[in-house]
Formats: sequence, structure tokens, C-alpha cells
Amino acid sequence: MSRDGRSMAEQASGTAGAGRLVDLSTDGIAPGERLAFWRSTVLKRNEPVIASDGVFQARLRRIVLEGAELIEHASEAVVARRAVGRTRFDGGDDIAVELMRDGERAELDHNGEHRLRPGDLYIVDYARPVQIARSRHRSSGIVLSRRRVVEILGEDLSGLAGRRIAAVGLAAVLRQHMKATIDTAADMTPAERVLAVQGAAEMALAVLQADRVRIDDAQQFGTGFYAAARQLIERQCGDANLAPERVAAALGCSRASLYRVFARQSQSVGAVIWTARLERARRLLGSAAGVGVPIAEVAIRCGFRETPTFSRMFRRRYGLTPSDARAENLGG
Repeated sequence: MSRDGRSMAEQASGTAGAGRLVDLSTDGIAPGERLAFWRSTVLKRNEPVIASDGVFQARLRRIVLEGAELIEHASEAVVARRAVGRTRFDGGDDIAVELMRDGERAELDHNGEHRLRPGDLYIVDYARPVQIARSRHRSSGIVLSRRRVVEILGEDLSGLAGRRIAAVGLAAVLRQHMKATIDTAADMTPAERVLAVQGAAEMALAVLQADRVRIDDAQQFGTGFYAAARQLIERQCGDANLAPERVAAALGCSRASLYRVFARQSQSVGAVIWTARLERARRLLGSAAGVGVPIAEVAIRCGFRETPTFSRMFRRRYGLTPSDARAENLGG
């Protein structure tokens, strides 16, 4: 935020100029005045405090558009804080997808404590208090106006602060795009910078949307969904074609969602299916209805295509053969 209280989007079309490249540094500033200069001129959203006894040095590169800003910040060890009072007074409630490019360590306190490593992508919600302590570092980020994020994700942004984003798929492309844009910005025309930052903003919005879908997916499929999946497996485990893909399709979810639900129970979907088949077989072998049913037929009824496989898995689980289990249950 600027000192006159204008938002990032408002000042983007004014003094900054679309596609203009701005480079700031502490070079030429007296050592004793550098932190104050950086506090008032650069880190307007945060309150920086030197985290070491050395002379503070820093630089910032930024490209500002309406509703989006691509930045890179590098400095000596520093702690940057954004207190509750600061989030209220300046109105700087932007959302940033940030990348830790270089640095030995960084601790982010933002909706919980997070240890950051080089290459990590994470989300900062400037409407919420945040503190980040970094050693000598370099970080990049695409800052989005809250309005643009709300248009994509809706009004409830409570789960964004501090989230780490796996740098795979489009997120990995975004990481490389931000680095390449910042590194080559001086060789671009303003129009080229506009296109590059717009591309980063659109990718960041898509990444945030995909991440929210994953969150909602996991929350939707809670314990009730797990119970429904178990019931379906119990009913259909006699079908030799039953597999995780068919369970997911029957329940109307993705296979990845199904796996995540079972992983929260420290279980494998495939293992649960095979266990259900073996338990059904043991119940059949011990029941009156199973008397006289050949072992091969028991195997088929319980979802096994081959009797040797059935016998081997049964013995591994229960310590005796299917025939011995039947004799034991019948008191033979």
C-alpha cells in the first residue's frame, strides 16, 4: 500500500504505469537510515526488523498492473511483521502466491507455523496477521487484488493464509514463469512485461482455484463418505472386477479423492477390498450355507479368480488353509 492509502490496483494505473519496471535498493542510502527507508518506501505492508547485527542491504524489483503485481525481494536477514492493527488501517488486503527462491531458512507464522525451504510456493493473505523470519534470501511473488481472488474462489478465503502449494503441474510452470519474468524483465518492453505479468496472474488464479477444489474435495469426503465406501466394498467384494476405480465411480468421486479418504485412515483401498473378500470367505466357510461348497466355489463367490491365489492369501492372513478353517469352525 502507498502512504496515501490507495490500493495496489488503484495505484497501478497511476504513477507506476502499466508494464513499468521499478528497481529499488539500499545502495546510496546511509547505513543507519537503510531500514527506515526500506520500511517507509518498500515494505509498506509489513514492519521490517533487522534480524542480524550486520549492515542491512536490500533490493526490490516490481512490475505493477491493475489488479496484479509481480515482485522480487532480496535482503540480508530480516523479520517482517504485519500486525492486526496494520491490516486494518492500510486496507492492503491483497493475496500473494510467493516463492522462496534462495535462502538457508525461513519461518512463516501465518495461520500456524511453517518452515519454508528454497523452491517452496506458499500463500500470504495480507488481510491477516503474518510474520516471516528469513536469513539472507531472495523471494518472488505474484500479488493479486483481493477482488480478483474473490471472483474466482468466493467470499470465504479463510483457508488460504499460510497454505503451501505443491509445485507440480501448473504450479511448477508458475514457479518457473515468475523467475524467468523477473530475471529477464530489464530486456522486455513494457508491453511484453504486461503480457508476462498477466500470464502469471492468470496462472496463479488457476492454481488457487485448483488448490481450493482439492481442499473442498477432502472436506466433502469425510467420515460419512469413508463409511459409505466401506459399505459398498463389503457389498460388492464378491465381484472379481471390483477395484478402486469402480468404487470411486460408484460413489461419484475421483480415484485420488478416494485414496485420500482412506489414507486419512492409514488404509489402502486395494488392501481393504482384498481383506473384505477374505473375511467374506471365512464367514462362508464357517456357516451352514457353506457346508459342502467346494473351496474353488468359495473362492469364486468371494471375488477370487484363482483358487491357489485364494488359498495362499487366506493362509497368510489366518495362519491356516481354507479347508482347515472350515474343519475348525465345524468342530472337525
